[in-house]
This record gives sequence, C-alpha cells and structure tokens, in this order.
Amino acid sequence: MGRIIRIGTRKSPLALAQTMIVRDRLVEANPGLEVEIKKIDTRGDQILDRSLTSFGGKGVFTAELEQELLGGQIDFAVHSAKDMPMDFPEGLGIGAVLDRGDPRDTFVTTSGRKLKDLPAGSIVGTSSLRRELLIREINPHVQIRLLRGNVHTRLRKLKEGDYDGIIMAAAGIERSGLTREEGIFVEYLDPKVFLPAAGQGILAVESRMDDEETRAILDRIHSDQAGMILHAERTFLKTIGGGCNAPAAGYALCEEGGLAMHVMYAADGKNLKKASRFLPLDGEDPMETAGKAGEEAAFAVNPGKVWLTGAGPGDEDLITKKAWNLLKEADVVVYDSLAPDSLLNIVRDDAELIYAGKRSSHHHLKQYETNDLLVHLARQGKKVVRLKGGDPFIFGRGGEEGQELREAGVEFEIVPGVSSSSAVPAYNGIPVTHRDHASSFHVITGHEGDHKNGCNVLDYETLAKEEGTLIFLMGLKNLPNIVRELIRHGKDPQTPAAVLQEGTTARQKKAVACLKDIVKVSEEAGIKTPAITVVGDVVSLNEELDWFGHRPLSGKRVLVTGSPSFVDKLSPLLKEEGAQAVSLSLIRTEAIGQEVLEKTIEKIDSYSWIVFTSANGVRIFFDQMKNLRKDIRSLGRCRFAVIGSGTKKALENIGIYSDFLPDSYSSEDMAKALLPLLKKEDKVLLLRAQEASEVLPEALTKAGIPFENVAIYHTVRDYRKEEILCRIAKDADYITFASSSAVKAYVSMMEDVNEFKGKYVSIGPVTSKTMSEAGLNTDIAAGSYTAQGMVEAMIADVKKDENTD
Repeated sequence: MGRIIRIGTRKSPLALAQTMIVRDRLVEANPGLEVEIKKIDTRGDQILDRSLTSFGGKGVFTAELEQELLGGQIDFAVHSAKDMPMDFPEGLGIGAVLDRGDPRDTFVTTSGRKLKDLPAGSIVGTSSLRRELLIREINPHVQIRLLRGNVHTRLRKLKEGDYDGIIMAAAGIERSGLTREEGIFVEYLDPKVFLPAAGQGILAVESRMDDEETRAILDRIHSDQAGMILHAERTFLKTIGGGCNAPAAGYALCEEGGLAMHVMYAADGKNLKKASRFLPLDGEDPMETAGKAGEEAAFAVNPGKVWLTGAGPGDEDLITKKAWNLLKEADVVVYDSLAPDSLLNIVRDDAELIYAGKRSSHHHLKQYETNDLLVHLARQGKKVVRLKGGDPFIFGRGGEEGQELREAGVEFEIVPGVSSSSAVPAYNGIPVTHRDHASSFHVITGHEGDHKNGCNVLDYETLAKEEGTLIFLMGLKNLPNIVRELIRHGKDPQTPAAVLQEGTTARQKKAVACLKDIVKVSEEAGIKTPAITVVGDVVSLNEELDWFGHRPLSGKRVLVTGSPSFVDKLSPLLKEEGAQAVSLSLIRTEAIGQEVLEKTIEKIDSYSWIVFTSANGVRIFFDQMKNLRKDIRSLGRCRFAVIGSGTKKALENIGIYSDFLPDSYSSEDMAKALLPLLKKEDKVLLLRAQEASEVLPEALTKAGIPFENVAIYHTVRDYRKEEILCRIAKDADYITFASSSAVKAYVSMMEDVNEFKGKYVSIGPVTSKTMSEAGLNTDIAAGSYTAQGMVEAMIADVKKDENTD
C-alpha cells in the first residue's frame, strides 16, 4: 500500500506485546503496510501506589493516547478492552476488535496452593474491587492487599514473599510468555464463577471514526463475534454505570443458537449479586441482541425502582420528609408542571431531570410515553422519582403508571402527598369539614377523560343531595356544566361556592359567590388554571378564617438564581417575608486543581495569611485537608481573612475564627483594608474561584507582598434547569442575581429575556455591571451586599409601589 501506520501504545511490556499482536495481524491482512510503534506514557502507569479509582479510573490508561489520536500524531491506539472507558472523546471510537484471548482470571502462587485452600490470614494481592469480592466469596479468611504494577513487577513481588498469591488475567500472563516460568504455579479460575471484567482477554483498536482509509484497514482484522461479545459486556457495564474497579463483571459467550451472559454486581460495594441470561440469535441483528442481553443482565443484578411521589399542592414546604429525601437520592426525576419547581434544586448534581408536564390540554409527553419512559429508566437500574403535583393517587394517574410498572416487572413504591383538595381550601380559610357545616367532603374530577366521550358520567343527582363539601379538581373549563347540572338536580342555587386559583403559592387567588353566580364572578376575577372549585356551607367561613398572605412580600414570586449555597441563604429569608421563593440554581461550583492544592497543603506552614472569598473555598480546602490527613494544627501560624458573613460562618464551623473581615464584601474592599495589615515578610495564600477578580492579586503585586493565587474551584452552568427557567421566568415578579456568573448563565439559557416583565435585583455593583453588559436593567440594587440586603431592597420596592398606588 505504501502507507505508514503509526500505532500508539503504553510502555509496559504487556502493552507492547499486545500492540505487536495487532501489528502482525494488520501486516498479514494488509500486505505492504508499514507500521510504526509509538510508546506513550500514561498516568495510570506512573502512579503505582494508589488504586485506580482514587485518581481517575479507566481513563488513566487511555487519555494520553487519545490526545495523540485526536492530534493526528498516531493513527491507532491499542488497548486491552477492559481498560477502555465507557465514553470516547468526540470523533474517536472502536475501529476493530480482535478474536478474544483467554478471558479467565488466574490465581498465581509460588506454592501451588489453590485459592480456596489458602489458610486464614494469607495475603492475596489485587487492585480490583471486583476481584476482591470474588476472592472473599471463595475464601473469606484471607487478607486482601493492594497490588499495582506491570505483570513482571507483580510476579517479582510475589516471588519476594510480599504476597501468598496474586490474581492476574490469564491473557496478560500468556501474552507476556510467563505461564511456564519456573517456580510459578497458575490456577485457572472458572469464568462462570470467578467472573472476569467486561472486555477481559479482548484487544481493541481505537481510531478516528472519520478516517475512512484507516477504518478500511482495520475492517480486515475485525472479528464480528468478538465485537458482538464486547458490545454485550460493555452494554451491561454502561447500563449499571460501572467503571474501572467497580464491583461489576460481565462475561458473554456464544453458545449453541444464542448468546449467554453471566454477570455480577455489588451495588453497595459489599454484597454480590449474580445472574445469567440467554438470548437466542434467531435472525435479529446480532449487535441488537448483544445490547439486549447486556441490558437484561444489568436489570437482573441491578433492578431499578420507581417512586410515584406526591409533591404537594404548590408550596414546596408541604412536601413530605420521605419525598424530600428521595429527591436528594434520585438518579432521575421525571416531573410535572404542577410540582413545585424549587424541589428540583435539591437533587444531586449528576441527577437527570426530565419534564413530562401536563396542564389542561397542553402536554409535553403523552401518558403512554411517560409510562414507557419510567419502565425504560428503571430497567437501566436507576432510582427514579416520578414527581407529581398533589398526591399521585388522587386524579394523578399514578394508578395507571403503577399498573404499567407492575406489568413490566419493575418495582415501585407510592409516596403519598398533601392533596390540593384539602390544602388549597385551607390556605383560603375554608375548612373542608366543620361540625356546624359539613361532616364529610367529596373529591370529584372536574373534567372527564377521553374515554367518556364528553358525556356526563358523574351522578349529579346524588352529588346534589350530599350534605358535605363538594370539591371539584381541575374543572375550571367545565365549571358552567358543573354548576348547571348541580342546580338542575336540586342543589340550592344559593349554596356558597368558591373557585381557588394556584392555592398555597404567591399567585393564590379566589372568587367567592353563591353557586348560581360563581361562573360569572370567577370570570370577572380573572381566575385561571390550575384551579379547584369548592361548593358547600364551609365556604362562608373563608373571611373569618382568612390567614394567608399578609406579610410584606406576600403575593410576590421571586426567582432565586445563583449557587445552591446562596439560594439556601436567600430563599428562607424571602419566605419569612411572605414571598414564594422559587429556588433555581443556574450555577454550581466544582472543585478543580486538586494536584496543585495537594502541593499547596503540603507546604501550608510557609504561609502567614490565608484568604477565603467564599464558603465554597472553605469547604473544598478543608475537605482536601481531611483527604490528605493533614492535621489542622499545621495552620497554627496562619491568620485568616474572609470576604462575607457566609464565608466567616463557614470558617467558624470548622472551628477557626477569622482575623479579618472587611466592612464591605468585595475584592476591592478586601484589598484596600487588608494591605495595611500586611508586612513585607508575610506570604499570602489566596484560595479562590478560577474566574475571580484580579483586583486582589494585582494589589498584592503592587505592594510587593509575596503571595500564591490558587484556583480551587470554578463555576459551571446547570443546563438541566434550562427548561424550567424558560417556562417559569416570565411569571416571576423579581429575579435575583448574586454574582456575575449567575447573570451570564441566565442570559445563556433564556430563550427570550424580553418575556420577563418583572424586576431584576442585583446584590452589588460588580453584578450590576455584568447585568448592564448583558443588556439587563438593574431595577433594584441591594443596599448591603448580602442576601438580607436583597430582601430589604425588595420590601422597600413593594412599599414604594403601594404608596404610589
């Protein structure tokens, strides 16, 4: 062919031996092809005193090779398939899979003893949690000790007596030519009992997917059967979310007429669960069958579960404790528009948010699509919270979803919620029962399902005769018919009635009249969905028992953006003043620069001042101190400066009281006030955000004060909230910004900022400047740059409007 192919490989002897196997196959299948081998250092080969999961997982063996692939320095990279991460960088993928070698693990000793026969206390070496659990299953009395290094290094440690036996992949020692080494005994372990890692024994070639010429070269060495087997095993691993050293194993093999899968998984890292599956290869696409086999095996050892959960009527604080805890633990939340949006702010950073909203005739997902989605997610082994407004079994179609889950064999649980049928009347001063007025209440759907063909199926004759309170949910559109039928069947036209809009929220609104006039009065009041209708004598108590909505910010809906930590400060303050605070963190912080921070902590006693500019910095720094087992007493000679009361409090929670806090909370104020306290011999450590202002470093440089500026976290945008933001922002009275990052995130996510007709609230000048640059008006600015300052500014704005009116 005349073309030279460059193959990248790790430098270990085994990696080189595996690369030579691929090279020989390529040359044999492509006569005239010239092949060059490029040896590349990987992080996984450099760090040998720690388990892989402690510093990056599978990617530590592939990242450097992938960089050279993307840069065009090499054409292919050869990997043991079990070392490949589940996701490839864009543009890269598996170009070829070679016939599988021996998939088994082996137990290697110098004594010839079998694993099950080792005496108690014997030391067995491995770096894999999967292998550790399987070892204990065979012989629970041995000790497990970390074993890293290449094949030769591991065997040397065995011979030197560091271990009584070690676990190694059969393919590795065979490809290294060490199976017959003198003094070494190898026990081959049954792969259906001591299950191998997904991809073990398989060599895979990674390539650029858009390079057709090299893809054609690889096609000539690709094994369809090995590719199918690898796809089944990787699908299993991906479905359960497994990775390097995860307690998971997947072993697929072709048997007569089909594909068999043997798998194990320990969800808690301790207790193994094994399963086997067989799918016939009866004419379907083999790769599709392989994918199904992997998914079914994953579901067998890691069955997902769905919680059909009631979110309450609208006030987020009315959710049950159980539902709250489930949201914090969920892998996926499938939510409706009637569920309080603030509840989505408490989910994990890695949780998936899926909108399946329904409101009147507007549907985002059809019900059958939602049912299928819940089954699909659960079969991926995920903890799924189906978050529904009110209670899932009170006109919430939770029963239908439960039936679909049961039919699919998916475990589910019902988490009842506070129903709007009782809560909304209560927030409007209407008790649904009262000794003097009603001894019962009846909850009725206000609209009919499609299967009812628009006909009246409700027994209005019976309803009209009930002495108790009638509560119609979701029936505003059908209200004229409800009123007409009740009166036609004998209900007193003078019976008190109320239509209650968006109860328990800032948009709560009511229309009260006698039954015959309630349609007209509710229309005049501009009542909109969602609304419920209450008919009965108890409605007459609504003014006497009126209690909700009499605080300074009552009736105001405030969209609180910012980081979760700031939202958690501002939202409670707003609620205390009566506002409906919609917590929506558009940004969050992620720790970065861990290697730099480790080195900084190792020399922490060289600093005389440490400056924190946020509570996030305090948390990340001291978490790393703990991870490194660095004693807090090593900070004894340091003095601490902080910006903001929140940062001060976070430091105090550690047990350290700050030496300096500027009167105003900005980097400029810190620079002006701190510099006079510093001496030339001081050394300052700034622990801040990557995107922090340069004012403080520049001031220290100008003053000649030695310092180190260490970025330990950065701000990222939470695009999971984009749908929520675009849906609810236009209905807010105020939107708050406490940082430039929040402003930028808001502008990047909003489809049209002009849809918002309320007022923007800024915490301070820096944020206001960013708002101006983004084309947003600072309608209200806090007098003090704190959460409390923002609340006070909004209260002043409301009072100003009231006085104007």
